[in-house]
Amino acid sequence: MAIPSMTYEHHSPTYIQKATIMKHISNGLSALSEREGAAVPSQFIRTMQEQATFAPHNDFCEQIPVIDLAGLSDNQQENTMASIASASEDWGFFQVINHGISLALVESAQKLAREFFNLPLEEKQKYAENPNDLIPQGYGRGFRMPESTILDWHDIFLHYFLPLSLKNISTWPHKPAAYRETMDKYGKEVLKFTDKMLEIFSRLLGLQPNYLKEEFGDPMLNIRLIFYPPCPQPKLVLGLGAHSDPNIMSVLLQDEIGGLQVKKGNKWVGVAPIPNALVINIGDQLQVVSNGRFQSVEHRVVTNTSAARLSVTTFLHPDADVMLGPALDLVDASHPPLYPTTKYSDYRRAFHRKGLNGKVLLKYYSKMQM
Repeated sequence: MAIPSMTYEHHSPTYIQKATIMKHISNGLSALSEREGAAVPSQFIRTMQEQATFAPHNDFCEQIPVIDLAGLSDNQQENTMASIASASEDWGFFQVINHGISLALVESAQKLAREFFNLPLEEKQKYAENPNDLIPQGYGRGFRMPESTILDWHDIFLHYFLPLSLKNISTWPHKPAAYRETMDKYGKEVLKFTDKMLEIFSRLLGLQPNYLKEEFGDPMLNIRLIFYPPCPQPKLVLGLGAHSDPNIMSVLLQDEIGGLQVKKGNKWVGVAPIPNALVINIGDQLQVVSNGRFQSVEHRVVTNTSAARLSVTTFLHPDADVMLGPALDLVDASHPPLYPTTKYSDYRRAFHRKGLNGKVLLKYYSKMQM
């Protein structure tokens, strides 16, 4: 596939890379969080309305669905498929165990990601994002957002597995020593897993097993290692602002700390860490193609004062140039299309222009004249 017209992150003068502000914060977030009596810089402070909704990072009073995928290969297949359908329709988030990715590989990916963020700042900065790159990769703040965007309390390392034209292993860390080989293996295993999930989603929608894989075209697969240092004032900030993901699906490894929260109705529900489980997040494009049957939902990350949190998230995207709308087989007189057909690169560009600001794009598109 040729390099797509992926002007996903806009570069007009009204947009900034968050790292430009971070330069004014002595030695980055980790050092700031360790300073006794440190105050959170004003660029990170959320509105009073948002602060009123904050819940502790370890509040797990309610649980998102947990599904054992071993049931797909035994006499529990029907029940397991029904559980995936229910979770995708009612929650948009679920955890899976016995997912087929080696537990040793999962543990190694998490271990190496944490070791990278534990490196001295000078070492990490060797892999800093180049703000002039059309599609940035490396260590930094990760998202380019409007200047008015309130900053999130995290640092990111981002790189690509697919398309191969964007996979530049020379920009991946030399330290830890096993990082490149391990993450390359992990990316290949996640791709196999997402292929399996696309087949499952296709079957649940009553479509041909290969429908979604073909509909989404040549995929883009990237990974974000996100490090959330302890925060001196967690009641004022978010580790990651509330949003739904613009892509097909996201596959998350989280550590034992907690902090990921999913919006269910008007309530925020904490996602309890389960060792070696994968957290599956339905993206906007699955909601669009399923004509609203599967739901992408808002999620966010809250912080805490005592423990750093790490997540390793892989994002599956459609081909940038593919046109996506509700599957024709799911549309009839009783089920009219809820969303217009839209080029994915246009959709994702709009996502970055809006910033991490709730689930606003689908509401916007659902009101467009079709």
